[in-house]
Amino acid sequence: MKKSGSRKKRKDYRKRRLIRKGVSAVLLVFMVLAFVWIRVRESGVSFPAVGPEQKKETEAEPGGEASTEPGGDASSEPPGEMPDEVPDTGSADIFTLEMVPPYSGQAYVDINDDVPFFTEEEMTTEAFHQYWPLDELGRCTGAYACVGPETLPKQERGEIWEIRPTGWNTNRYSDIDGEMLFNRCHLIGHLLTGQDANERNLITGTRYMNVEGMLPFEESVVRYVEGTGHHVMYRVRPYFDGDNLVCTGVLMEARSVEDPLVQFCAFCYNVQPGFEIDYATGDNHRKE
Repeated sequence: MKKSGSRKKRKDYRKRRLIRKGVSAVLLVFMVLAFVWIRVRESGVSFPAVGPEQKKETEAEPGGEASTEPGGDASSEPPGEMPDEVPDTGSADIFTLEMVPPYSGQAYVDINDDVPFFTEEEMTTEAFHQYWPLDELGRCTGAYACVGPETLPKQERGEIWEIRPTGWNTNRYSDIDGEMLFNRCHLIGHLLTGQDANERNLITGTRYMNVEGMLPFEESVVRYVEGTGHHVMYRVRPYFDGDNLVCTGVLMEARSVEDPLVQFCAFCYNVQPGFEIDYATGDNHRKE
């Protein structure tokens, strides 16, 4: 009887010991979690919830586009120069929409025999990028840069879905690449200066203009800069007819500084084949 009672006491002791160990382990986990939570709160890190709206607004738009790539904090790239007034530049008083022939099936047309309007005084090897102020209707007016190795982005692109350029209308069509007729088009693409959610640098542009019109010019400049280490004067201006909120197209100019290898002056049409756009409002629909 004594042995049986002794065994029972030992079992009870082991049981209590295991319970104490379990309770200690749980308490330790809670203490670690509490410590981590306090450190996170002190550091100011937040974890925003991603709801349907955020997911809906994230669309892949190469060459002037929202990105689905991870990382790429939009605020970590230098913002560039933000002048208070639109500078007096070469193309401002020379080029007009009357110089552009009607769209005839090509994404862009050469202007001024493909010779940009840069003056010799504008040519420089001092890298910079600037984004001109919005006009009284909130429309972009232009972006200007000396693109070089110094301006090329050093990190992945960030999100731009929070920017709503004038005329923004997010109608979706299954037969358009990415399903979005409109993209948030960079005037100067991220791949040239690392700009992301900069309202002075994003316009409402068709997928067609973004990818077929603007992107090939942007990529040609990047290839040249990466291959030579040289600089390219680069300017993009959107042109609006009257008070329209969506631009008719953009004039893209480029000229390399150290040699004559890069030169273009092209107007990219802000159209989407097979669709009609109300440029005053951004409303759009498929052609009947």
